[in-house]
Amino acid sequence: MFKFKLQSVLEHRKRQEEEKQRELALVNQDLMVVRESLAALIAGREENAQALTEVARTTNDVKLLKLYEDFLSGRDLDIEWKNKELANVMDRLRAKQLELQEYLKRRKVLEVYRDRLQENYTKEEQRRERIFLDETATQMWFREAQCYES
Repeated sequence: MFKFKLQSVLEHRKRQEEEKQRELALVNQDLMVVRESLAALIAGREENAQALTEVARTTNDVKLLKLYEDFLSGRDLDIEWKNKELANVMDRLRAKQLELQEYLKRRKVLEVYRDRLQENYTKEEQRRERIFLDETATQMWFREAQCYES
């Protein structure tokens, strides 16, 4: 029976890989949250820009127009900040993906090694079985030959 001596190491690497997958999933969640909030900010800015256009058509109050303009400038700063946050999250995502790839490679190397050892073990077992069967057949042939000689 084949027993892989490094099975505990392989299982440890699998657990590490699963942990990296969980970390990647958390970063993906962060990415989705940032994208949704950025989309909401952009949509809100568009709505407010349209509202400013409507107000500009109907009123001549400079203070109100300045208030809308300042609000839109603030919204632009929020969008710029969210874009930077999105870029940071994307960088973290790429880093986590590279980490996960490295852990995948480490696990795969051990699995390939295990498979090769198992294949060699199977071949050796088959060779031993063939030798045993050949010896058994040879012994049976000699016994039969001796029976016919007597």
